[in-house]
Amino acid sequence: MSSHRLLDLYSGARDLSAPEFGELGFRLVRDVLPIHSGMFGHGRFHADGKATIFSLHRYNVSAERLFERGSRPGGDPAILNSLANAGRAVHTDARAHAEDDPDLLAYLQRYEVWHAFTLSPTSPLGRVTEGVTLWSGRLRRGLSMSELIGQANEVLPHLLLANSINRRVDSGAPGPACAVAAHDGVLLSSSDSARALLAVAWPDWHPPQLPAELVAGLLAHGWVEVRGVSVTATMVDDLLMLRLCARAAPVLSAAEQRVAVLAVGGATYKEIARECGVSPATVRNQLHAAYAKLGVRNKTALARALAGS
Repeated sequence: MSSHRLLDLYSGARDLSAPEFGELGFRLVRDVLPIHSGMFGHGRFHADGKATIFSLHRYNVSAERLFERGSRPGGDPAILNSLANAGRAVHTDARAHAEDDPDLLAYLQRYEVWHAFTLSPTSPLGRVTEGVTLWSGRLRRGLSMSELIGQANEVLPHLLLANSINRRVDSGAPGPACAVAAHDGVLLSSSDSARALLAVAWPDWHPPQLPAELVAGLLAHGWVEVRGVSVTATMVDDLLMLRLCARAAPVLSAAEQRVAVLAVGGATYKEIARECGVSPATVRNQLHAAYAKLGVRNKTALARALAGS
């Protein structure tokens, strides 16, 4: 890669937003490699060829293609090849792995992803790291694969390093629990504390796609609260800028606690009033206060909230 392109790449890593940098980086790569799409991944690699992705930058990769790729059984041949050759760029011809796998063949044909150029850092297993994969369709006759791999080994380390710089700069919003997501809910970057809070609110959550109910709530109202985790977001240039915080557990007063327990047990307002030595109106007000503090609307939900407190 020329010095002029390298200057553009690293300047963009410092100055551009994540989507803008992704466009720049992959455009520069297309000048030297015949690729049509690509992806930076930030997460963990596993020995079985799978990856747990926390956040990613995509270039010409639709959400449908991304999730179809992630849901395929078995390991990804490109990841397995990259793990076996960590620290250098490798080429994977996916056709060699599709001869006895009609589902894989259909996937390759649907998205024209016959070739992958991949780089993962040395010894990436078991720790959070970053990797990059570039895809191409059917290569033109006469192209030298050894020359293409040489170009990939020259370009991909710079691309990966520049993306790492950009990700750290771009996720530097104030506050410890912050994240940036594309408008379709795919995380571009996030802090460790933000991912931890998301996992508390949605235990079955699988990054990098944010939970659908969270994205819908943020787009509609700008705020969602689930299981004591509050998430707010603002839309900036088609990006969701998220802030997360854990709200303190609500504390009922002794009177509210007693009224709530009696109500869950089936006692009427009058019965609770006699038991507590107060008026039915006071019982109603205390019970409504307990409902509001616990964020519930009926006695069934109240019973669950009391059991979990």
